[in-house]
Amino acid sequence: MTQDTPAGHPSPASWAAVAVAWVLVGVPLLWGIVITFRKAALLFTLPGT
Repeated sequence: MTQDTPAGHPSPASWAAVAVAWVLVGVPLLWGIVITFRKAALLFTLPGT
């Protein structure tokens, strides 16, 4: 780690790495939640409607 930034302050590169990590985890997680809610909604629909 370089000492270009003051102690205790993350560099812009580490902010970018955190953002990429959130996207890589968040997109599949959100997709799974959407699919789960869609399948759960089928349990509450009336037959024939």
